[in-house]
Amino acid sequence: MRIEGCEYPDDLLYDVEAGTWARKEGDKYRVGIAPQLSWISGGFTSVSCKAVGTGVEAGKSIGSVEGPRHFDVVRAPFDCIISATNPALQEDPRLANRDPFGRGWFALLEQTGQSSRLQSLPEAAGSVRETIRRLGIHCFAEFPDKEMFEIGVECSAVLAKLSEEMATSSSGTVFHVVSDDPPADVEMTRWADQTGNRVVESKREGNLYHFIVKKS
Repeated sequence: MRIEGCEYPDDLLYDVEAGTWARKEGDKYRVGIAPQLSWISGGFTSVSCKAVGTGVEAGKSIGSVEGPRHFDVVRAPFDCIISATNPALQEDPRLANRDPFGRGWFALLEQTGQSSRLQSLPEAAGSVRETIRRLGIHCFAEFPDKEMFEIGVECSAVLAKLSEEMATSSSGTVFHVVSDDPPADVEMTRWADQTGNRVVESKREGNLYHFIVKKS
């Protein structure tokens, strides 16, 4: 299900207050970072998790995540013991942004108490929507590696700067470009056709244009 442009799989459980998701696997739960926390933080720069075997009470910290815009504690959705952590996430924290429901999982938990903060998506959807709107969160089709907020700049200058940035970036690098120049939509399409790079997604919000652009 897409909520305010953010993707939330129907088959998962959510702790909206903590900004996490959970998937039951046998007698344990795999937990990870939900979109509202991922997008408000920006590209995660560090991730930490308590040691395997640690007992944690519901609502208490099992670890933390930090990005350029936000630091937060990852909280247990129920009384638990940490059964496993994700070594790949320690090496590349941005997996929690790029693949939050797959390779970017956070920890595997064994529930030890009866109460739980988790809700199904139908139960959580209203609170998720309110949180996204309240925090002004923007989700896009792909998580950007770089961001360019070019307000009050002519589109020709924005595209020249984007071309310079792409010249020193590897193939597959994703840019989030924001412009308030009225012809930005047309000019970005023309630029993509000329350069062979791909506009993955474009949105208009008020007088602002948001573009997700990937280097070919």
